[in-house]
Amino acid sequence: MGALLAPAAASFFARRSAILDGMLSRELSCKACGWRTVCGLPDLISRLRLVGVLRRAAEPAAGLVAELLPDAVGRMTCPRCKEIGLTAAEVEPDDDADDWLAAVLCERCRKPIPPERLEALPGAKRCVACQGESEAPGDDDALEPDFCPKCGALVELRVSRGGGLTRYRQFCTAGCRI
Repeated sequence: MGALLAPAAASFFARRSAILDGMLSRELSCKACGWRTVCGLPDLISRLRLVGVLRRAAEPAAGLVAELLPDAVGRMTCPRCKEIGLTAAEVEPDDDADDWLAAVLCERCRKPIPPERLEALPGAKRCVACQGESEAPGDDDALEPDFCPKCGALVELRVSRGGGLTRYRQFCTAGCRI
């Protein structure tokens, strides 16, 4: 029975080490100038090597890096102010990390549409200011964006000069030939 547990325990610890390798990250900061950065495992290893730790280990485990970091962080130098003595803190997992990816951009000004507007009008393609300008009476058709007939991306008007003439051509922002 003991022989059966040893390989299972070894594989458990190997999987645990692999998980830690992917998850190890620390926030390094300088008290003197306020500089901050979040470092993953490869960056932490290179910073530990710069202060003389991990000279022999080609690919150290995350557990070893986590164990050596608290002692070595006091000898690390700030890249901004060159002050010796950084501090390390664990990075808090952010549950809303993917929310910034879900931002909907205004099709006219390319700024994020406020979430309140998207809650009220889920199909909104423009921010309040751009929608108001497009609905205002007058000749604002020049401000309306043009879209590529092939892919639907925005079309830009670019100047091409040659032979003393100035020409204006439309180019698709996605790279289609119009």
